[in-house]
Amino acid sequence: MSNLSAVGDRDSWRCWLCDEPVDPEASVNSDRGPSVDLGVAKPKKAAAGTERLAHRACNTRKGAVKPVVPWSPEP
Repeated sequence: MSNLSAVGDRDSWRCWLCDEPVDPEASVNSDRGPSVDLGVAKPKKAAAGTERLAHRACNTRKGAVKPVVPWSPEP
């Protein structure tokens, strides 16, 4: 499941890092726009179903800020 809309719908359009709403209509280039967090550093490949919805800015700085919602080891 890497389709942004599918991940957003599954995660109820909430950022897993800050637990704030994500606007599905926002530009993916906007800091508050939607992005898919694969939870792994490239070049590793994420297991199907492990993606999480995040604001673009939250996803970018996730190494510097502790997530509000823990990353589940379960898909």
